[in-house]
Amino acid sequence: MTKDIQILFKTFLEKLSESVDEADFRDAKAGAAAGLELITFAYLSLPPQCSGKPKLISNYPARWIAHYLQNRYQKIDPVFVRARCGGCPFRWGIGYARLCDIAGQQRLFDEANEFRIRCGLTILIVES
Repeated sequence: MTKDIQILFKTFLEKLSESVDEADFRDAKAGAAAGLELITFAYLSLPPQCSGKPKLISNYPARWIAHYLQNRYQKIDPVFVRARCGGCPFRWGIGYARLCDIAGQQRLFDEANEFRIRCGLTILIVES
């Protein structure tokens, strides 16, 4: 890990710990995304109870976010399924290892493609 990346993540984690509302959280994410030269970002947090509502903070198109949550794609999203297993950051999308095994996962990627969401980098953040 280069020194610049270490500083970027240190700053990101400091801003996260200082966040008091969703706007602060979104700003911290946007700053880290810009530092990594990423155009978009998404953060998905699932409630501890199955009946709870997931929280998605992102600068993806609002129509995609609404579509994703309405269809409960967090239950089958292969990116999220892999991230739940923990481990290192990973890339997903065209040209990377195929993630789609569960019915509906390819449809999710096809629909995301309609919103120009084609690939990404997933970094697991463990909340305490």
